[in-house]
Amino acid sequence: MENIKAKKSLGQNFLIDQDALWDIANAIEIKNKNIIEVGPGYGALTDYIIDQSPISLDLVELDTDMIALLEWKYNPSEISIHHIDVLRYIPSYTHYSVIANIPYYITSPILFHFLYELEDKPKEMVIMMQKEVGEKILEWRRDKKPHHSFLSLCMEQACSNIEIIRYVGKASFDPQPKIDSIVLKFSVENNRKPEQEKKLIQLWKVAFSHPRKTLLSNLKWSTYNVDYIRNILIEKGYDDRVRAEAVNKNDWIFLL
Repeated sequence: MENIKAKKSLGQNFLIDQDALWDIANAIEIKNKNIIEVGPGYGALTDYIIDQSPISLDLVELDTDMIALLEWKYNPSEISIHHIDVLRYIPSYTHYSVIANIPYYITSPILFHFLYELEDKPKEMVIMMQKEVGEKILEWRRDKKPHHSFLSLCMEQACSNIEIIRYVGKASFDPQPKIDSIVLKFSVENNRKPEQEKKLIQLWKVAFSHPRKTLLSNLKWSTYNVDYIRNILIEKGYDDRVRAEAVNKNDWIFLL
C-alpha cells in the first residue's frame, strides 16, 4: 500500500495489523451470509471476508480513489461496490450482517442508522470504534450500580448482547492515530417494539440533555409530567435527586 494515501478529511486510518484483521473477520460466522462491509478502503479486511465465502458481499465506500482501486482489485462476480455515504445507504437484503472499520467522527450516526433508522435491521454488527466510545457503550457494566449514557441505553435497547471482540492499539494503523480502538460485536434484538423505542429515545434525549443535572431538573421545562415521574421514581426506590445515568435500564419504561 505504498502508493495509497489516507485522507485526513475523510478520517481515514488504515488497519494494517493482520491479527486484528483476522479477529474482526472471524468475530461472526460469514459463510453463507449476506455481508455488508462499511469503509473497506483498499480491501485489507475485504480479503479476509471473501476467503470465508459469504453469499454476497457489499462494499460501501465514499472515497472515489478507493472505489477505483476496489473495482480494479476485485471481480464483479464476487462483490457489489456502492459509492455512497453510508448514512444514505439502504441494504437490499432483509437478512444481513455488518462489518465496519469506520471514521470515528460518525460512529454514533452509523450505529443509529443501522439499528434504528433502517426498516430492515442487521442481524449482527462488528464495529471498530474509538476505545473511549466503546467503553462508554459498555460503561453500565463496570459497577454494581447503574451508570448509563444516552448512547449506552440506545445500544442496549436495540441489542440482545454487546461484547468486546478485542482492543486495537494505535500502532496497528497507518497513519497512526492519537487514540486506541476497540472492536465490539452487536447482536441485534429480534423482538423489538419500534413505537416504544421511539418514546424511550425521546425521553432519554431530554433526560440526558444536561448529564450533570438531576433527571427531574432536565424534565422540568419539557412536556413530561414531572410530578408523575417523581412519584414513579420514589416508588422504584430512587431519590428524587437521581441523575438519569443512575436509573436502571428496565425502569425507564415505567416513566413513559
